[in-house]
Amino acid sequence: MHQQVVASSRAAREDESRDTARRVLQQLFDIDPAAINESWTLADFEGCNLPEVTEPLTSTGWRIRVRDRVFTCFGVTCDIDEPLSDLAARIDRAERGVRCTLGH
Repeated sequence: MHQQVVASSRAAREDESRDTARRVLQQLFDIDPAAINESWTLADFEGCNLPEVTEPLTSTGWRIRVRDRVFTCFGVTCDIDEPLSDLAARIDRAERGVRCTLGH
């Protein structure tokens, strides 16, 4: 019985993480992928247009804008090359009032 509860809880967290990752991609890039691979990174979407950005961006400029938008929209720091699952987990915790930053 305990294993079923643990498995059910884990599945719920994974669904929540995918929902958060989908919300992140919608807010940052105005895209809604049919499936979410949590090993994707924000860098995998480099070249996607950023809403409200009209000027052309260099690769470095795009990365800076994305990091700034993540912080502005979700209140967490991010590394463009970290898995979406890690970012989604930090966003979920931050939305519950837990402060998280990347450790370097």
